[in-house]
Amino acid sequence: MAPKVVVSRQLSRVEEIVQGLAARGCAPVLGPESASGAAHVFSRAEIGEYFADADAFIAGIRERYSRDLLQAAPRLTVGCSTIIGTENIDVDAATDLGIVIGFGATPENVLGVAEAVVMLAAALIKRLPHKWAAMREGGYRISPAGHMVRGSTIGMIGLGNVGQAVARRLAGWECRLIATDPYVSKDVATELGVELVDLETLLGCSDVVSIQVVLTGETRHLLGAKEFALMKPGAYLINTSRGGVLDEDALIKALDDHLGGAALDVWREEPCPPGHPLRTHPRVIATAHNVAHSEELYARLPGAAVENVTRALRGQEPLYVRNPAVIPRWRERLARLGGPPLR
Repeated sequence: MAPKVVVSRQLSRVEEIVQGLAARGCAPVLGPESASGAAHVFSRAEIGEYFADADAFIAGIRERYSRDLLQAAPRLTVGCSTIIGTENIDVDAATDLGIVIGFGATPENVLGVAEAVVMLAAALIKRLPHKWAAMREGGYRISPAGHMVRGSTIGMIGLGNVGQAVARRLAGWECRLIATDPYVSKDVATELGVELVDLETLLGCSDVVSIQVVLTGETRHLLGAKEFALMKPGAYLINTSRGGVLDEDALIKALDDHLGGAALDVWREEPCPPGHPLRTHPRVIATAHNVAHSEELYARLPGAAVENVTRALRGQEPLYVRNPAVIPRWRERLARLGGPPLR
């Protein structure tokens, strides 16, 4: 019997995913309907109908894949997010149960974010938004004119895949690179030309602070009024990770007080409400969780999701694994279920 894969209706290019799964011998099933743009918590009836006999799922970002759901799916061996974020999936529960979680950490995604961070850092330091606004509004040159990126201190909160890609791209810019990340070794950082420091030190000496972390219980509300107060007068903040990492109200006060500006691509509530004060703040570059997106990324993500799932269903590790510690337990789960369901 072909393995059943529940595919979220929320996904863009969902037809490509369904066709790709079917071509590889799977039985894709579209998940339940949900309100456009709204968070969806699966009902007991939906869990029973869609997941009780499912071998895999490909998640929608606004759907919640809870421990209860995962426990109610005894045949489930793999789940997948098409994007980098997996905060809508209980990854800890999946790891406990032996379910591997794939995600969309393709080069087009990781490197796209890294390119965006470098672009935004340079734009903020050189005051590009103010120069552009002056021309649009009938003015001409502005003062102060901005600064060189060379000689600046760039502080990275998170030195994972994105952070390391940022460091490699800034290697020739002659700036000081510092980072805080409890999960990265000093040797890895040194090889990248990055100095590891604690969060308080990073905030206090960086000209630009870039947030590059996954949203977890540990990183939620990581930056608030106390942390913003530690940042240098005139310093800049970049957030391309998740909106829940910082306190937006505290950021507004810090921008009105001493920060030089911010570049925000992610928001506490998405889509960001039209009247949100940060959307039109004169010191903010605001984008709609798409600053790193590209046509190359859109073309790659459906195939990566299909590959992640079908590899796991064959008993091979997905291309990109969010919870690598699960692999031994995942293999045990596969064996208990009679081996890989896709042969």
